[in-house]
Amino acid sequence: MTTLPEPNLPWTDHYVKYGFAVLKGLVSREFIAEALEEVKRLVGNGLPLEQWTTSNVPKNAYAMEGGGGSPVFRRVYDEAKLRAAIDEMFGSPDEFNNDRRFQLFLKPYDPNAKPGLTRKGHIDFVNSPVPTFGSGFMFQVSLVDKEPFGGNITIWPGTHKLVQRCVMNDPDWQYPKNWADIPESEPFEFVPKAGDVLFFHHLVAHEGNPCCTRMPRVSLHCQALRDEWRDEIDPGEPNLSPWARSLALNGRYHTRCDEKKMMLDYYGSQKSRDQKAKLAGQYK
Repeated sequence: MTTLPEPNLPWTDHYVKYGFAVLKGLVSREFIAEALEEVKRLVGNGLPLEQWTTSNVPKNAYAMEGGGGSPVFRRVYDEAKLRAAIDEMFGSPDEFNNDRRFQLFLKPYDPNAKPGLTRKGHIDFVNSPVPTFGSGFMFQVSLVDKEPFGGNITIWPGTHKLVQRCVMNDPDWQYPKNWADIPESEPFEFVPKAGDVLFFHHLVAHEGNPCCTRMPRVSLHCQALRDEWRDEIDPGEPNLSPWARSLALNGRYHTRCDEKKMMLDYYGSQKSRDQKAKLAGQYK
């Protein structure tokens, strides 16, 4: 379950083709140690990690927005190797907008869970318009060493291309009502060591799993975004970044007027006046 589809493929090419990539040891042990102490403080049960269970970890800690507002977790974006990888994905050190969006994800041991992986994943646009291109990608940083079936995230390789094709053919296509259009396939289970990072596409199917091991899943779920959303792609354009190439697998495409209006109406309503004006300026 832990073998990459093409383990010898350069990591950026692997991301483009399969919608995800694993980079080992990207985050320093110094950051890991500090972050784990902060996790223990936030959970507040006073127990070693190996004794955390679904009965003694508060459920509101399972997916804590902004890590409880802690500045400790924000510093993951200052990790030199991680920032270099983000810049490599975008093809420039000037693209990442330094917007530090993250959640703390915890999955403690569940004594009633049976080892296994969910059969089918999801995307993070639920009953909402699905951005054909978007403005960036996601990544998860593991703060602990994990084992198989330990509540890890799984990825369905290549589904980013399938989902994007559906949205290109029908801007009204949505998750979950149209999810049957995406066939079931074999998932990849991210079984990390502390400091390993999983980069994944905004349209690739993914899912968490029950934790059947004593060591809980403890990870930071982060985003790397640009200020501007793309609204067109041409695979023939020279020097496309790996991130842009991952958006070009279905060929040349320019978002249609009805698609732009849908994005503005929905996502514009979620933003401040200044953000909405900026988004409208991009979707002319």
